[in-house]
Amino acid sequence: MNKFIVPFAALAFLFSAAAAHADEAAGTVASVDSETLILEDGTTFTIGEGVSMEGLAPGTEVTVSFEEQEGEKVATEVTPSE
Repeated sequence: MNKFIVPFAALAFLFSAAAAHADEAAGTVASVDSETLILEDGTTFTIGEGVSMEGLAPGTEVTVSFEEQEGEKVATEVTPSE
């Protein structure tokens, strides 16, 4: 039984560490292009590879999933609010 505790604990730690780096923000789009998304509150995101900005325009309410990478907020998903 004890031989299962250490691998399980290590796995749990890895999943909790990965979750700690992901974050979300919500707001209204101030400007958007293929490389950058800026919300009206001034929060700026670099658009991650494969993230579509299609259909987003200033004034659109969005939720942004992002990760901190080298001091920048990198959007991993942008979803219009309904």
